[in-house]
Amino acid sequence: MATMDVPDLPNAAAVALDPATTAVLVLDLSDVSTGQVPAAKESVPAIRKLLDRAREHGARVIFSLGRAPQEVVPELGRRENESIVKSSADKFFQTDLDQQLQGITHAVIVGTAANGAVLYTAFGACSRGIAVVVPEDGMSSRQPIATWVAKYQLLNQPGFTNAQNTPLQAKAVTISRTDLISFVKAKS
Repeated sequence: MATMDVPDLPNAAAVALDPATTAVLVLDLSDVSTGQVPAAKESVPAIRKLLDRAREHGARVIFSLGRAPQEVVPELGRRENESIVKSSADKFFQTDLDQQLQGITHAVIVGTAANGAVLYTAFGACSRGIAVVVPEDGMSSRQPIATWVAKYQLLNQPGFTNAQNTPLQAKAVTISRTDLISFVKAKS
């Protein structure tokens, strides 16, 4: 097998988001996935801290699950007013996620299968004009290589490239970390 050069990926970027126009999408972190994907279970504490900050500042929180019987992992503390969409990898497919994101300009996307739900939902959000932030410690996959490939692809999406990881580039993904994401109300 031939060897190939693997490109360097840029460092995570700090971002400040207006909670009034931000949604946090928590994808497929279920009782099933966290039992099958150790990296998903390991990401839960960082995601919970992010969710607590987002909720405290009034950002919208939306969960997703696959179509199989499962529940949101209890450690994330899903609240009654936080909706759940059920779909395949693209969480916009055959759901009302479009309507739930009306008025949203930025989406923070966390979850497992980085190379599935995170990647395809991020592309769907960018194609709808939403800037996306994906914290690298908030995405996971069964295999570490799948997470690396997803990170590369998130920054190099066809039509929505942000290879330099410019923070909050319109209609593109910014790679961040949960501890580098802050919520700040916009000045009136």
